[in-house]
Amino acid sequence: MDNLDWVLHQGEGQFFERKSCYEHTAEGLRRRDVRAVARDVAEALAAMANADGGVLALGLEDDGTVTGVDYPEDRLDVLRRASQTHVRPPLKVRLHQVELQGKGIVLFETDWSTEVHQLTDGRYLLRIGDSNMPFPADQIEAIKAGKRRRVAEARFVPEASLADLDESLLAELRERTGLALPTEKLLLHYRLAEPRNGRLVLSLAALLLFGKDPGRWHPRCGIDFVKYEGTERRFGAQLNIVKREQLGAPLMRLIEIAYRAIEPHIRERQRLFDLFFEEWLEYPPFAWQEAIVNAVAHRDYGYEGVSVEIWMFDDRIEVRSPGELVEPVTLERLRRCERIHAARNPRISRVLTEWGYMRE
Repeated sequence: MDNLDWVLHQGEGQFFERKSCYEHTAEGLRRRDVRAVARDVAEALAAMANADGGVLALGLEDDGTVTGVDYPEDRLDVLRRASQTHVRPPLKVRLHQVELQGKGIVLFETDWSTEVHQLTDGRYLLRIGDSNMPFPADQIEAIKAGKRRRVAEARFVPEASLADLDESLLAELRERTGLALPTEKLLLHYRLAEPRNGRLVLSLAALLLFGKDPGRWHPRCGIDFVKYEGTERRFGAQLNIVKREQLGAPLMRLIEIAYRAIEPHIRERQRLFDLFFEEWLEYPPFAWQEAIVNAVAHRDYGYEGVSVEIWMFDDRIEVRSPGELVEPVTLERLRRCERIHAARNPRISRVLTEWGYMRE
């Protein structure tokens, strides 16, 4: 890997975790038993593979301090094989042994897997935020079944090339994440492309996120914003559309464009508070903006005949995202305010998270 500065400032979360090979004692740092470290490695990788994939950096403390991986070769091999010996079915990972601040560390990378992976001690784990949570196997299978049915973002587009991408957006991603990688390696890092027959083939996700003309690859990947007069939609002679905009851009720009289009239509109100009038917005920005981000990130891009739609009425805003709920999310679980992690488009969600739009 060309530049590892990102490892130092990357926050732990859905797609990244640090693990130390040392424990703190009264006498100072003491190297941990390699078998315990191997179990930690297996837990993190299995949880990530059962969710959206991610990177485990072995040899770093929780605060980012580099302490390194300093085991003899035979014990180091125990760590390298942890995803095979401690997980069933065995897990495929990409492994990088690199040097950072003069100390050796090991980076394990895994993508989301179509299979449900179980630890050899019988547990099933799912990555939720920065935690590896015990999770029922049937619910993990429901998540994966949904992904297998709707993997539009991962579809490769052989006729596309790097010339179809907006390099300025990729440069901004490098700046935001600290990943100083050339374009091909940056795309491979986020699983947005793969090498085939000596050339790099782009995924639909790459073209939607960074394409110069994303509408060429998906005819309805934008947002339709419609403002109505009144509290219901009317048609024909009663048509009550006040404003309509069709917003189109790469997803990394589309969200901001949508914010700017809608913000002028959010009314300001005044209310009396402790003898003073204070202004407040009809809708809190975090609420309607997060609804838009979620609609873009989690829509079903397998539906090519409909866009994300935002309908504004006198008494409400409706944000409509094509597709069904993502397994195992149900209306009943939402009503109970259960903490559930589910991403229909894990590659798109990962990039939007690291860009700063999403909070995992």
